[in-house]
Amino acid sequence: MTTPFATAGCYTHKDRKYRTMDIQKCIDIARLLAKKLTGSITPEENQQLDEWRLADRRHQELADKLTDEKDYLVHQQELEQFPPAERWEQVEQTIRKQNHCSPFATRRWIAAAAAAVLLVLAAGSIYYHYRHTAGEGIQLAALDVPAGTHSAQLVLSNNEIIYLNSDSKCIYNELKGVQIVQESDGVKFLPQKDIPDTLIYNQIRTLQGMEYHITLGEGTKIFMNAQSTLTHPLAFRGKERLVKFEGEAYFEVAKDSKHPFVIELGDKRLQVLGTSFNVHAYPDEDLMQITLESGALEMDGTRIRPGEQIVYDRKSHELTVHAVDTKEFVAWHEGHFLFRNERLEDILRTLSRWYSFDYDFADQAARDVRFGAYLSRYDNMKTIINMLQRTGLVNVTVKDGKLLFGIP
Repeated sequence: MTTPFATAGCYTHKDRKYRTMDIQKCIDIARLLAKKLTGSITPEENQQLDEWRLADRRHQELADKLTDEKDYLVHQQELEQFPPAERWEQVEQTIRKQNHCSPFATRRWIAAAAAAVLLVLAAGSIYYHYRHTAGEGIQLAALDVPAGTHSAQLVLSNNEIIYLNSDSKCIYNELKGVQIVQESDGVKFLPQKDIPDTLIYNQIRTLQGMEYHITLGEGTKIFMNAQSTLTHPLAFRGKERLVKFEGEAYFEVAKDSKHPFVIELGDKRLQVLGTSFNVHAYPDEDLMQITLESGALEMDGTRIRPGEQIVYDRKSHELTVHAVDTKEFVAWHEGHFLFRNERLEDILRTLSRWYSFDYDFADQAARDVRFGAYLSRYDNMKTIINMLQRTGLVNVTVKDGKLLFGIP
């Protein structure tokens, strides 16, 4: 087998010192070519590869040869004709014919050169498999699904939409007497003097892959998870502080016994008496969960204590109370995902809201595979996928732009 790199100008010096340096260059270029083939190359790496290609005509020829389907298949067929040990011997014989150096140095050089060749051929396997099996799934080497961002949409009373993020600072004056202050850590509604009696409502929305922090005018702090909506007045009026909410959020409600804080959750009302708690109430899920960390909560005449959780089933209209470990339900607010023996389908529903990816199941049984994990909320999704793969309980591929989960 002729080693493709042998005629590419990667190593041409007779001096041993320079030969060693050039072999390292071969490995570096091989890695760049492999990343180019699999689509995982960065702009900076692509520039390095272009500079190498333009530096010598032979470099361009090699790059074309390795990325040409016909030539790639020839090399692949040659490799498959030999067991691994004999493949290395083939490469060794080729290099010894072309170079003269000590056996020890030759072995190191042979290993480096062969590794470079096999690296690109392995990458080619991924590349051509993808080209010829489009729609059948690809390797996950190039998967890049970053975590969500600290951002949201603010919808003013006139339906104007303001995009909020951690990079900008602004002050809005929609209502005389109330300033809307956007800062790096969230948005604050700051009451001034002489607030008019007019009730003007704003809405904060987090889309898929967003989270955001809000401080209301009376001091209540709300940490919104992805795909959530909060509707609230710019300034509270009347006997109660009423807001509407759907999605998931962690509330730290400012104490005011004369004006109880009330959250409308669809057809349910949650009365808060100065407390910290988590609301999980997505409209596409049957179960609503309110988990109390401190203070007191009441729904439909049922009051719970810290360490307890209200569960409301929208289908059966049944309301139950459970003692729980609150860490499991507030971990997201503290920068983590905590899953305890949960179904893969439920885990993916949670992760997809934050990582903005689509998914499906190759096998129905994969939906019910159970996992436990404690994960950083701000890691790339690829870390989580690798963890799932290592368990051996599921296979993960990419098909039609979706992550596809199946049973091995």
